[in-house]
Amino acid sequence: MILRAVKIRLYPNKEQELKLNKVLGCYRFVYNRMLALKQKEYNENKKSLGLTDLSKFFHGELLKDEQYSWLKEQNTKVMKQAIRQMLSAYDGFFKLGKGFPKFKSKKDEQSALFPCETISKSNTFETRHISLIKSLKNLKFRCSRLYLDRLRRYKDNIKSATLSKTKSGKFYLSVLLSMNEDEVRQFRHTNNRVGIDLGVKDFVITSDGEVFENKHFLRRTEDKIKKLQRQLSKKVKGSNNSNKARIRLARAFEHLANQRIDYIHNVVNSLLRTYDYVFMENLNVQGMMKNHHLAKAIQEIGFYMFKSTLKNKALLNDKFVIEVDRWFASSKTCHCCGYVYKGLTLSEREWDCPICGEHHDRDLNAAINILIEGNKILVGARSTELTLVDYPTVDDRCESNLKSGGRLKQEMKYT
Repeated sequence: MILRAVKIRLYPNKEQELKLNKVLGCYRFVYNRMLALKQKEYNENKKSLGLTDLSKFFHGELLKDEQYSWLKEQNTKVMKQAIRQMLSAYDGFFKLGKGFPKFKSKKDEQSALFPCETISKSNTFETRHISLIKSLKNLKFRCSRLYLDRLRRYKDNIKSATLSKTKSGKFYLSVLLSMNEDEVRQFRHTNNRVGIDLGVKDFVITSDGEVFENKHFLRRTEDKIKKLQRQLSKKVKGSNNSNKARIRLARAFEHLANQRIDYIHNVVNSLLRTYDYVFMENLNVQGMMKNHHLAKAIQEIGFYMFKSTLKNKALLNDKFVIEVDRWFASSKTCHCCGYVYKGLTLSEREWDCPICGEHHDRDLNAAINILIEGNKILVGARSTELTLVDYPTVDDRCESNLKSGGRLKQEMKYT
């Protein structure tokens, strides 16, 4: 069995929306109150409060305080999940190197976790309605047919549900299901291999010549976002008009993010549907972002999101993503004879090999070289054996115009 989440969008009526907002508000309050208590106790007494101490404070003081009588309306099992979530945020900071836990704001995205015992056992999902706790019943939802079929088949294997609200005011529910591994796989095995080169001009270029273009979603909506930002800046903070302008801006950003995510998933699905082995460069995205001329374009494309999505889906479908050393001269090396053109610049999109006379498109040539290098890594060969640097090089430019520090390191490695 494997755990998989099914995300559905909720369409509550006004009464249900009010109850959902109350649950999220109380959940946020408990999280912030426990975080403040934990920080205060450590700063004053150097004592770290755990789950038992915080639970005693929650049941012994918060619930009994008349000032917070509205907390009694909520399910205590759901509210205690806020304590666990805060403690897991601390563990992420100390053990995994994540950011220090921050206080939650109602202006940001909000979420609340419902454990399996708080989810109604009467859910059949035949009428596209779901019930959670007693105060949240018959919530209308929409999702794809695939997700609806999974909900109906595994209705007895629901582990938890996470309620979330976006900045634009939309409600979603992620239902965690325990499913059979064979039914989760989307793609068949083909035993095909491919090398891919990521770029700014074209998003993905495969060694088979297939090109996935860069859609430039940010450029299409940039003017609209700037206009909405100017409108928001002119509103009085805290007013209804300011809140409406903030929601309009959040919807624009949400639409932009959804476009990028959808395109990345389509590209990943297309690759994994055809190939079992995908070879790609181990790109240093953080270092590439320091180039102020390319940072905006790289951020717009979403290299890191593509890489993580490709790896996750490949792992789920028993397929493999193998990374080639980032210093491997994939664009400069002729895939036919192995000649290395050391003087290749970013502005040169095509070049001719002086040894064999082959005409190369730099991106397609890089993808083919990545495929060759990946195959050698796959069979256990050392990556440095691929570089045929014994061939003579032709370069009619002076040494100072050839290479940056990174290029110099790359050439020193393969010579």
